[in-house]
Amino acid sequence: MESRKENSGRQEQNSAVVVGAYSTIGIELIPLLAQKYSNIVLTESGNNYELLIQKVEEWKEKQKEVLFECINMDVLNAKDLTKLSKALETKKVTSFVYLAGVNILKPAIEMGESDWDLIMDINLKGFFLTSKIIAKRMLTFDGGSILGIASQHGVVANIDRAPYCASKAGLIHLAKELALEWAKYKIRVNIVSPTFIESQKNSDILESSKGKKEYLSKIPLREYAKPIDVCNAIMYLESDGASIVTGQNMILDGGWTIC
Repeated sequence: MESRKENSGRQEQNSAVVVGAYSTIGIELIPLLAQKYSNIVLTESGNNYELLIQKVEEWKEKQKEVLFECINMDVLNAKDLTKLSKALETKKVTSFVYLAGVNILKPAIEMGESDWDLIMDINLKGFFLTSKIIAKRMLTFDGGSILGIASQHGVVANIDRAPYCASKAGLIHLAKELALEWAKYKIRVNIVSPTFIESQKNSDILESSKGKKEYLSKIPLREYAKPIDVCNAIMYLESDGASIVTGQNMILDGGWTIC
């Protein structure tokens, strides 16, 4: 690995990996990771991969000392997973964040098997398969942090989200099992579970009268989560300051799940 000049606060020899990087959370998270890591591997698929490439060019202008590597990867494709594994062979990965996720809003009685499989595969199976790849790298060094993004709907139910709720609940419990199994390697596994995250894509829905009635009214703090709220939680959990934290589900819901 190319030697680099030391920068204040940056872990020069350590790498971070983000799967599903071109997302509302990813776009805000990656510049924060770039303040800490000089090597960052990012994955996306489909049209989002091209958009990620464009975004990385912007980040490179601001973080010239950071090496960004982008991989066109489908978390359900075995060859793509092998491609990720090979790309990490020479890297000391100490931080992994899984942001890939999908939801389909349908009543359970109308939900098809293909819908169920897609949601469970991306939200749950994809996390498991990519985490295994990361863990194999981490156990050869001094461990690290693995993080997944679940949801308040993995803790409490909401209508028209049967496979989504099931996948997120499974993700929370899977993280507990992996945290227990991999603790001997000093690999920490945690989950962040936000409420509805406000963004440009969904602000019209969340701020509508229907959104305020069905969603905002159930949040005691009367605030939706913002991407930076999730990023702050991720940056804490993957930091040395959380070195004793593993197998936990940090809920960022403004109080939704306490009611």
